[in-house]
Amino acid sequence: MNRKIVFSILLFLCAYSADLNAQFRVGPTGGFNINRQVFKSNTYRYDGLFKSRMGYHFGIVSDLVISKNLSLQSELLYTHKGGYYKNERQDIAEEYQNDLGYLEVPAVMTYKIDLHNAYAFVGAGPYLSKLLFSKHTYNSNGFNIENGKLRVGTNAETDQIKPWDAGVKLKVGFELKKGMYVCAFYDLSTSDINPQFTVTRNKSFGVQMAYIFSLTEEDRYNRFENFYEF
Repeated sequence: MNRKIVFSILLFLCAYSADLNAQFRVGPTGGFNINRQVFKSNTYRYDGLFKSRMGYHFGIVSDLVISKNLSLQSELLYTHKGGYYKNERQDIAEEYQNDLGYLEVPAVMTYKIDLHNAYAFVGAGPYLSKLLFSKHTYNSNGFNIENGKLRVGTNAETDQIKPWDAGVKLKVGFELKKGMYVCAFYDLSTSDINPQFTVTRNKSFGVQMAYIFSLTEEDRYNRFENFYEF
C-alpha cells in the first residue's frame, strides 16, 4: 500500500470523525509484539530463514464513538520491531539481526457488540510508521562484518532501509465499560522498507492493553450505567 494512499485514508478518517457529534475517549496503552521480517529476492530464496523476535509498544489510544456499534480507534505508538536470520550453506555461515523503532499511527474502524458490562469488537484499518531508531549486526563465518545504525534513505546504492513503512492493522478483543481494554492485533506491512533490490516487509502479531477514560461526564454515566462510581 503506497504511503500517500495510507496518509490520505488517515486524513479522511480524521476529517470525517471531526465533523461528528460523537463521544471521545482516550488513555494510555502498551503491550508486546512478536515480529518477523519477510525477504523476497529474484536471485535467492529466504523462505524459512527468518525467525520471530519479541518487541514492545507503548503510547496513547483514542476511541471516537460514531454510532452504537461503530467507533474509530486511533493510536500514537512507539513500537519496536526487527528481524533475525541465521543461514549456513556450503562454506558460508551468515547471521543478521536488526532492531527498528517506529513512531506508528494506526486508524482502525471497529465494530462493537454490547455484552452488557463489556464490548467485544473487531476492527481493521491502515497504519503509517516513521522510522526513529535503527541498529543492526551482520556476522559471516564468526566474524563481525558490519554493525551500528542502518543507513536510512531511498538510494538503492548507498542506503539500507527506507524511512517510512505502511500497512494494515487487524484487531479483535474485549473492552470493559469501566475502561479496561485488551486485544490481539496483527500488523501486515504492505510497503517495501528495503531501498535495495531485495523486498523486505515487517509482520507483527501482539497483545495490547489499555485503560480508556471518557472526557465527558455524560458519557461516563451512560457507560457505567447503574454501577457508576465517583
